[in-house]
Amino acid sequence: MDYLELAQCFEEKISSGYYHQNSGVVRIKNQIANIIDNDTKQLLFLTGEPGVGKSAFLKYLESKFSYDIIKFDIPFLEPIDFVKILIKKTGTKVDNYSLEELIKQVVFLYKNSNYVVVIDEAQLLSNDMMEIIRILADSKAFWFILAMHEHESKKILQEPQFASRPHKILQLQNISLEECREYIYSELETKNATMLANTITDKYIKYIYKLTQGNMRMLKKLLYISFLLIDYAQKNNEERYKAFNKCIITMAAIETGLINA
Repeated sequence: MDYLELAQCFEEKISSGYYHQNSGVVRIKNQIANIIDNDTKQLLFLTGEPGVGKSAFLKYLESKFSYDIIKFDIPFLEPIDFVKILIKKTGTKVDNYSLEELIKQVVFLYKNSNYVVVIDEAQLLSNDMMEIIRILADSKAFWFILAMHEHESKKILQEPQFASRPHKILQLQNISLEECREYIYSELETKNATMLANTITDKYIKYIYKLTQGNMRMLKKLLYISFLLIDYAQKNNEERYKAFNKCIITMAAIETGLINA
């Protein structure tokens, strides 16, 4: 068994090619599709605690969704540059206008389209950027999906300019115990490691879940380190640590900071 290769299954990758869809993800994907198909253009807030998989979900959405998406991974933008990027996406020359005129130009270009503007880590947007997004949302030229930490979204939505406007909140949550089990087994089965998956019994799954609370980032990290430890033990004839067991999980948990030692 190549435990290094197995470890790489759980390495943190923000890539649609490594994306595992659980029931919560499918639910939110369907919600977004239903809203876009049946509602008026508005702001959608994708919220969740750090590590639940918001960035991975947005990457998946960008590559697999059947709508035109313009995605921004880095929110540190000046309003005028943001509007210019949107104009350039249409293949149109950016006129050297004031910001007010550029907004008119971008609204004219997109007003009959169905583009979705997606911004990751939107809690880092400046006040000026949030105001431009509000203006463009009011124009009904775009859908917006703003991904941010849950507590940050609550603060933003308390502000009158957003609370009084059409919007919806979509919450991505930690996975359940059953989804944790399904995720581990499915990833191992992709590497033809079904026999190993069968040795990861319910008591180990429950211990892993207790440590990670179903947070995808921490779950991946814990499993990644666990298999790296087994790989090291295999190569250095450390008999006690050559198999997946509670001791390995505990050492990985200490390494990742889930257990203070």
